[in-house]
Amino acid sequence: VGKKPSTDLRLASLPSDKEGSRQLNIGFIGYHSFGQYLSRQMSSQHKLRCIDPMDKSKDAEKNNVEYFPNFQMSKFLQGLDVVIITVPMTELEETMETLPLEKLRNKLVVEMNPLKVYPRTVLTNMLPADTDILCMNPMTAAELELDGVPIVYEKVRISDSLRADCFLSIFERARSQMVEMSAEDHDAYVANAEFVTHLTGRLLDRDLLPVTPVRSKEYSALCNVAEMTANDQFDMFYGMFKYNDQAKDMLNTMRENLARVERKIAAKEAYLSASAEMKNTDRQKLIAECRLLLREMARSETDSMQEKPTLNKKKDVPSGTSSTKKKD
Repeated sequence: VGKKPSTDLRLASLPSDKEGSRQLNIGFIGYHSFGQYLSRQMSSQHKLRCIDPMDKSKDAEKNNVEYFPNFQMSKFLQGLDVVIITVPMTELEETMETLPLEKLRNKLVVEMNPLKVYPRTVLTNMLPADTDILCMNPMTAAELELDGVPIVYEKVRISDSLRADCFLSIFERARSQMVEMSAEDHDAYVANAEFVTHLTGRLLDRDLLPVTPVRSKEYSALCNVAEMTANDQFDMFYGMFKYNDQAKDMLNTMRENLARVERKIAAKEAYLSASAEMKNTDRQKLIAECRLLLREMARSETDSMQEKPTLNKKKDVPSGTSSTKKKD
């Protein structure tokens, strides 16, 4: 008799549990608002350190991150598994030129910019062949939770898949929506939408969005866009403009749309003004015609009163005359 199959179908562990249980040494090159945001999502699971030209020691301490000044770059890179570059795209190439690239060998380098083709080109051209490259775009603003946030990524060059999967599991465990996509597809689908979103957020300053006790869904959506982009660095936005070939056309379209709305408003005001003037003119004509009609009626009434005595005189003929005519 064969053994009965076990009724306990529970798994002792999932494959992703083993990947996620590995503690990584992760370093941030550039520790501005977005780098700080990411470090808060990772500090409970992994060992973190950061480096920045500005003194970020206080911010790092709050987030349980070890801070290194810029002149200690070699010491900062020593022993790292993952290096996350969170500098603006406009500074990416310059930053890469200052790094001791040989010390990035056998490490995973991750860039997190809103566009992908340009950063991928810079990293593949400059990094050693045995350096793993992962391009990512967490499509969220700082201070928001990762739950449900789309994380678009491309495994550009990966030799240590376990390390890469362990890093990606940080976002999977946060229940982000993981979307693997090439840099070309990412920029084709996402770049224009992201640029318009950030442009709109920058146009909607606080004076245009006053606090109200009651909000429509549309107004709340506008407020959310403005809030999400309020803390973004302008350099990041400028990078979205500079490295997107269609950004200038979209900016011109935005201007044309605004001008078109202004023209429509001006045309509507001119129409209403002309319509009101025509109504006023018609009213004046009607009044003038009524006055003329009243005058004609008054004149005809006067004429009729004058004609009555004449008619009476014609009727008063002498009686003798009529009798004489009869005799004849």
